[in-house]
Order: sequence, then C-alpha cells, then structure tokens
Amino acid sequence: MTRPLSGIYKITNQTNGKCYIGQSKNVYEREAEHFSALRRNRHPNEQMQKDWNKSNKGFRFDVVEWCGLTQLNEREKAWIEKCGSMEPNGYNQGWVPYKRRKERKPHYRVRKYRRSS
Repeated sequence: MTRPLSGIYKITNQTNGKCYIGQSKNVYEREAEHFSALRRNRHPNEQMQKDWNKSNKGFRFDVVEWCGLTQLNEREKAWIEKCGSMEPNGYNQGWVPYKRRKERKPHYRVRKYRRSS
C-alpha cells in the first residue's frame, strides 16, 4: 500500500523555535511552494518572511502526519493546538477550514456549422 501524498506539515524556524502548521493534498508540492516564495521574498506570511530574511538556514520542513483528504481540516486544527503555533508564539495567523472546490463539469463548446447548398 502506498502512502498518501496528503497530510499535515510543520515548518520550524530552528533559530527562534516558531513554527507554522499547514495542510496539503500534496505536501511535497506545498514544500516547494513555501520555500520558493520565501526565496523570492514573496511569502504571504510577513513574519515568517522577515525571519527568513534574517537567517534562512534555520528553517526545516517536516511532515508530521499523513492522512486522507477528508481528515485534513480536523488534523490541522489539532496540530496547531498541540504545537501552539498561533501568533505571537508561532506563524499561524488564524485557522479557517479549507473548503474543496466542487467538481466542475467539463464545459464543451458546441460549434454549429452551416451546410453549404
């Protein structure tokens, strides 16, 4: 059985001990997105970006729990509470459950052709 790609992750600033807890349906892609934004000085979390700019060597990414998509919200909230990662002690700024977009039906465009007589 293969491990799911979805889970809960933790970004830890090893210099000051602050952390950020997040969820993703693909934690490997999310890790790349976070660190890419930090390197480009465009991360949406201003405090994390400021700390990264001071010392970018001390940041660590860990998957703390693998779980299915239906468990992500519940497990993320539990990990935020367990780690105490809400501001000012951490980088989490608030917790809002992630809502998945409804499946969209493919939109097909029907072309009408005129017959030449």
